[in-house]
Amino acid sequence: MLAVDQSAAMISGVWAGDDGSRRAIAGNWLNLPVDRASIDAVIGDGCLSAVASQAARSSLFGEVARVLKPGRRAAIRVFARPETADDLCGIEALVLAGGIENFHALKWRIAMACTTDDRDFTIKVATIRDAFGRLFPDREALAARTGWSMTSINTIDVYAGSDISYSFATLATLTNEAANWFGDVRVVPSGSYPLAERCPLLVLGSARHR
Repeated sequence: MLAVDQSAAMISGVWAGDDGSRRAIAGNWLNLPVDRASIDAVIGDGCLSAVASQAARSSLFGEVARVLKPGRRAAIRVFARPETADDLCGIEALVLAGGIENFHALKWRIAMACTTDDRDFTIKVATIRDAFGRLFPDREALAARTGWSMTSINTIDVYAGSDISYSFATLATLTNEAANWFGDVRVVPSGSYPLAERCPLLVLGSARHR
């Protein structure tokens, strides 16, 4: 197994260490340090949301197609915005009614509700924190109402002052973009956890090498 992350510091912090069956390297997903048609399978978790534009998503699909061996597959869990975006007031009401299971499901709902309506579907992560703060200025009251821990709620502060952007395209958009690079694009459920209906797997095969 080869793991690729752009941050050497992240690799140092979380990687268990290289051995005969695994290694991690620092690299750009949009320009993978891997030879053409050299990989048996590609697995990604949320990587299409970690890039901030339609052009970047296309580049990522292209790199996956480039490195896969003929006849092999990729599986990418996506974070897909609904075709009709949530309303922030509706999200607030759902929280107060006990309809959102955990803080992270709330965070991603807010993120998806605040994306741009163009083909990029972009959101600055600092905007996610700002929108949360406007909806729930009293975090202790939110914790008391929901039973969520303050530790969990305060993870939103990692976005403070960040200039990083994510993208949360619709599932139809993602499948159409993938079809530019793969002849076989399938959507497979990923489980029954909170918000799983928005986080299926894109299973990609028959890469169209360019």
